[in-house]
Amino acid sequence: MRDNGFNKYRAAMEILQRGRDQMADQIAEDILDQGEDLLDNPFTFNDFLESQGTRLHFLSVVLSHLELLAEAQDERLAAMPRPKPPKAAAAKPRKRAPRTKKLPQNTSADTPTEDI
Repeated sequence: MRDNGFNKYRAAMEILQRGRDQMADQIAEDILDQGEDLLDNPFTFNDFLESQGTRLHFLSVVLSHLELLAEAQDERLAAMPRPKPPKAAAAKPRKRAPRTKKLPQNTSADTPTEDI
């Protein structure tokens, strides 16, 4: 996948939709050019429908499948948890103060007493 937000199916649909628009323009031109022949000759009319109708039908089928895939990918992307932003540089841990050793204290019983 290129990017977490990029939907390749939608991008492909946009291209095909532009192609469909060009195809529809061409079909309209052909109909205008052949207008009288299409109406007067049923064979020409049916031949035109079979060739152009088939192209449009298959293009519509492809666009429908891409739409389903695009929606499924959108749902997957919406369900994915968003990555957490990186935390600021963690503060260095403070050094603990060194422990002082307790010296054994002399008790009166342990030390000899001097008489004065």
